[in-house]
Amino acid sequence: MKICYVDDSGVQATDPVLVMTGIVVDAQRARRTRGEFAEIFRDIESHFPEALRELKGVKILHGRDRWRKVDPADRKAIVHNLCKWVVDRKHDLALAAIKRDRHAPVVAQAPPALADLWLAAGFHIALQVQKHHQRISGGKGQTYLVLDENKAKVDAFAEMLFDPPAWSDTYYARGKKQDALDHVIDSAFFAKSHHVGLVQVADIFAFIFRRYAELTDCGISEEYGGETAEIASYVEVLRPRLLPVGVRWPKRTASLSAKWFCDVAPDSLSSL
Repeated sequence: MKICYVDDSGVQATDPVLVMTGIVVDAQRARRTRGEFAEIFRDIESHFPEALRELKGVKILHGRDRWRKVDPADRKAIVHNLCKWVVDRKHDLALAAIKRDRHAPVVAQAPPALADLWLAAGFHIALQVQKHHQRISGGKGQTYLVLDENKAKVDAFAEMLFDPPAWSDTYYARGKKQDALDHVIDSAFFAKSHHVGLVQVADIFAFIFRRYAELTDCGISEEYGGETAEIASYVEVLRPRLLPVGVRWPKRTASLSAKWFCDVAPDSLSSL
C-alpha cells in the first residue's frame, strides 16, 4: 500500500507554469516518516518566537512574511535538508507540470476535463502512480492520493477518479480485463495542508520545480542574485527520486493522452 501526498504551485492565471508534486510513501514506512517530520518541523519552528502554522515554499525560498527575518543561509539549509531527507528516506516523487502558453493552443483538441489546468495536472499524477505501481504484485502498489484542500475542485476530481475517461486508458496500457485506475484507491482525500506535514513538503518541492521551469523556460527574472543556481541545486538533489521519465513524460509513445501531457509540459522539467 502506498500514500501519495500532493500539492501544487502556480495556480494563479498570471503564473506561467502550474506544477504538482506528489511524495510517494510506502504505508508501512509512513509512521516513521511522519515522526521524523514532526522533529524537523519543531527544529524549523525554533527560528520563530511564536508557533509556526505550516511550511510554504514561496515564503521560505523568497523570504516572505515572517521568513524575511530568518537568515537566508538558514532558509537555504532548511530547504536543502528537506530535499535530502526525502531522498534519504527513498520516497519517490511524481511530477506534473503544464506551461500555460502551451496549454492554450491545444486545449480545444483535448477532452473537456483537460481544459482545467489543476484537474489535468492532478489526473496526470494519478496516471503516473497507476502506471508505475501496477507492476507491483499482490496489491502492494495500490495508492491513496492525499491532496491539499481545494474545495472548488473536489467533486470534479473525485468523478475523474471514480469514472476515469476512456482516453486515459492508453496512458498505462490498460488491459482488456483490467479495471480502470485499479491501483488508485477509491476517491482522493483532501486535507488542510497544516494538518499533513508531507503535503507541506510537497508544496515546497512543487515551488522548486515551478521556479526551475520559470527561470529556465519562461524568461522570468531572479528574485535575488544566485536564485537560478540555488533552485537548480535543489532539483539535482531531488532528481534521483523522480519516477522514471517514461512514466512521467515518455519521449516515444503511441498513447495520445501521454503525448498531450508531454506537449504541454515545460522542456526543463520533461527532460529531467
